[in-house]
Amino acid sequence: YVCKDDDYKKEMDYLKEKVDAGADFIITQMFFDAEVFKTFVNDCRKWGINCPVVPGLMCINAYPGFKKMTKFCKTRVPKALEEKMESMKDDADAVKKFGVEYGVEVCRSLLDSGVKILHFYTLNLEKVVYGITDELGITSGLTEQSNESDAKDMVAVGSAWARVGDTVKCSAGQGVVKEIKSDGAAIIEIGGEDVEMAKGSYEKVF
Repeated sequence: YVCKDDDYKKEMDYLKEKVDAGADFIITQMFFDAEVFKTFVNDCRKWGINCPVVPGLMCINAYPGFKKMTKFCKTRVPKALEEKMESMKDDADAVKKFGVEYGVEVCRSLLDSGVKILHFYTLNLEKVVYGITDELGITSGLTEQSNESDAKDMVAVGSAWARVGDTVKCSAGQGVVKEIKSDGAAIIEIGGEDVEMAKGSYEKVF
């Protein structure tokens, strides 16, 4: 859980209030331990929260992103997983391969426990997700179709990600990203002209 154990009851009481106010379902924050999710669902039922609880799954794509997101979200990482990631942190291909294997393991545990829906936080990176769904038999042949050749050009923008070709808005107007620089600044074409905006000064348009 993200909150401290002492605050857990308060958080569950608040969640119950939100569901009673009309929420139809719950999507959890990212986690890497299926047992944590199962415990949370059981606690929801004890609190009289009977709506569907959807697991939020962040795939392991790269070591730096894994460390950054687990720290940002205050995610509890199983010791075995932490040690495994440390052992391969300099091998990007090995991390992606492991990301598929670990994701399959977690998803199978969830599905076996009765989960009907899997929600993936992809950050526009599809390869590991496709690997997981192909291995689970949910999809077929998607791994071979994935294309992350522009992944190195992606940059975090607020809570989303922007990359070349995305539409963004900024103080100069709305336009299309033509280039992402190493410092996160973007060259954006707005009204036929190229404008450079610093990282954090533009926002992806969905």
